[in-house]
Amino acid sequence: MDKKKLGILLIAIGIFILLNTLNLISDDIFLYLLSGGFLFAYFMLGARKHYGNIGFLIPGTVLLAIALFSDLEKIEFIDNLGGGVFFILLGLAFAGVLIHTNAFKKWDWPIYPAGALIIFGLFVIFIDNNDFIQNQEYLNYITPVVLIILGSYFLYQNKK
Repeated sequence: MDKKKLGILLIAIGIFILLNTLNLISDDIFLYLLSGGFLFAYFMLGARKHYGNIGFLIPGTVLLAIALFSDLEKIEFIDNLGGGVFFILLGLAFAGVLIHTNAFKKWDWPIYPAGALIIFGLFVIFIDNNDFIQNQEYLNYITPVVLIILGSYFLYQNKK
C-alpha cells in the first residue's frame, strides 16, 4: 500500500476514534463506521484483485458482526437467545470471507472458523435455552472428559 492510501486510512481511523472519545458518536455507530472504513479500504484497493486485501476484509466483517450483535441485543427475543447469536454472527463474518478466498483457490481455510463459530453458537443457544440441561450439574464434569477422550482418540488415529 502506498503512503498516500495509508495516510488517508490512518486519518479516517483517527477521526472515528476522536469523535467517539468526544462522545459525538455512539459506540454502535463507531463500530459501523470503523467496519465501513475497513470495507471501503478493501474495495478501494481492488477487493478480490489482490489476496492481501483480505487484511481489510476480515476486520471489516468481524466489526460489522459485532456492531450487528450490539444492535440485535436490544431486541428482547434475540437477547433471550444469549451469546450464541454473537458466535453465529462471527461465523457468518468468516463465511463472507469465502467470497474473497474463493477467487484465489484458497477457499477452504475460512470454512473452519466459520463452521466452528456457527456450530458453537448453536450449541450455546441450545444450552442456554434448555432447562433440563441447565439443571444437570454432572454435565460440568462429563463434557470435558468426553472432549478429552475424543481428542485423544483423534490424536491416536492420526499417528496410525
